[in-house]
This record gives sequence, C-alpha cells and structure tokens, in this order.
Amino acid sequence: GTGLQPALVLQGKRDRRSFAMSIGTAEATGIAFPLENRVPPRPLTHDLFLTLFGRLTVTVTRVIVTDLREGIYYATVILDAGGREIQLDSRPSDAIALAVRAKAPVLVEDRVFDKSELLPGAPPAPRI
Repeated sequence: GTGLQPALVLQGKRDRRSFAMSIGTAEATGIAFPLENRVPPRPLTHDLFLTLFGRLTVTVTRVIVTDLREGIYYATVILDAGGREIQLDSRPSDAIALAVRAKAPVLVEDRVFDKSELLPGAPPAPRI
C-alpha cells in the first residue's frame, strides 16, 4: 500500500482554527459520498440510519466533537425525538457522516482545538 491515510479536517467558523483527524478509508467514503452528491447502489450504514431516523420521526439536530484523550477523538450525536433530546456517544467520523446527510451543524468543543495539533497557518489556540 501507499501508506496514505485519509484525514478529516475541521475548521472553526468563528476563528478559522483547524485540525486534522486521521480516519479510515471506509469512514472517508461515508463522509465524501454525500458531499460529492454521489449515491451508492445500496445504502451505506449512515444512509440506513438516516432512513431509520426518518421513519421514527427522529432528527439529527447537531453533532459535537467533545474531546481528545490519549490520541482518540470523541463525539456526541444529538437527536430530537418528538421534542425529547437524545444524546448518543459516537466516533467523530460516524457523527460527521450523519450530520452531512442530515444537513446538521458540526460543533467542536474549544478543548478539542486546544488539545489538537493545529494545522500550519491556523491561528494558535487561545490560552486562558
């Protein structure tokens, strides 16, 4: 193999800070397909979840990348089930793949930017 691993780059809307997360090829495909308006011949797992949510009248309201601990990123998917909020623990790549399909915002806790290695050219994380 080439040894290249896909990365997901997230950039802050407010301050333009950015960082990259390494993700697997399958995860990259799951995120890239809807961004490229590509429709797979059969539903991918995230498509299946979104269809299921739709049938159950559950909506993805937002996704939050919550933490970075020991080199592992953590995320939460926030759902609305008839006015009741449900929080699901998730891998960030799965959470973002769902958010892209649901057109829901992807939020990142400040501490994730603070703990991440910021990409070159990105403003430094503020120190408080």
